[in-house]
Amino acid sequence: MSRLELVDLGADVGGFRLGPIRLAAAPGEATVLLGPSGAGKTTLLRAVAGFLPLRQGSVLLDGARIDRLPPHRRGLGFVPPDLGLFGHRRVRRNVGYPLELAGAPEAAAETDRWLARFGLSHLAERYPAELSSGERQRVAMARALAAGPRLLLWDEPFSALDVESRDVLLRLVRELVEAEGLPLLLVTHDPTVTFAVASHVVVLEAGRVRFDGPPDRLATGPLDRFTARFLGYENLFAASELDGAADPVLAQGLRGAAGAEGLVVPAEAVRWSADPGRTASVASVRWTAAGWVVAVRDGRLVFRARAVAEPPGVRVGDRVALAVDPAACRPLGSATTGGGP
Repeated sequence: MSRLELVDLGADVGGFRLGPIRLAAAPGEATVLLGPSGAGKTTLLRAVAGFLPLRQGSVLLDGARIDRLPPHRRGLGFVPPDLGLFGHRRVRRNVGYPLELAGAPEAAAETDRWLARFGLSHLAERYPAELSSGERQRVAMARALAAGPRLLLWDEPFSALDVESRDVLLRLVRELVEAEGLPLLLVTHDPTVTFAVASHVVVLEAGRVRFDGPPDRLATGPLDRFTARFLGYENLFAASELDGAADPVLAQGLRGAAGAEGLVVPAEAVRWSADPGRTASVASVRWTAAGWVVAVRDGRLVFRARAVAEPPGVRVGDRVALAVDPAACRPLGSATTGGGP
């Protein structure tokens, strides 16, 4: 079992500048690199793997520097987005390739073990082109692990999968991390995947770390504005905006829950009911894939409530009673970092 440490790592690709990045991945820990396209997730993975030269910093595995070694001597398994499978080799020979390359004496038996581990034994004689996207992902994972890596790097494994294939792969990833004790560095842009597999989350924006910590803190702790937006929160208010509520009791509750930069009001914290005698009003009613979403205006603030399945029975301009639970709100602050070496 190995421990990965990145110490002030920096790399350049064209005009893009990554870092400096500090993070640590413990044995048996799935570290998820989360962020939008262009954030630097794949660049970071390629820098760790040795496919990009470093501008600065170092990569350590169990305390020893590996950034001066060529990729094939770093002891890492790397699964790129295109998987890198050999189209002219059947599944068995794809999975067994690193064992053949190393001249492993038990290559055939070891290949069979990995085929069985990933439910690929019945597909052993097929070519990659004859497999589904989920099956190809499992072949790529099995091949990476057959090489006996000390760390697994995996780039966007879930992006092209249907829901069932994604669930199967998520289960395999969790079992891999738990059973093998292998540190995993996984790239995704999907917060849902992150919460399903991560024991450590690093959110990147424009090559810099915006959040570094456990997933429960990402789900419940203070957030910066970028991370809150990326996670899908819509009700974000700067500290200076909170006095814009017409209801003084509501304004006081919001100010009390706010952080230095303002407040996140999750949709589930917003409650409303039709009441023609109240001053709040319906700002919009729209249908989404999740259901009907009603936005309520109070003074200069607009709050979007949780989606509901049934038509809400109100129209734009209708008067409603509005309540916001301050205990369910999350403070906004500066970027949340930490957890590095």
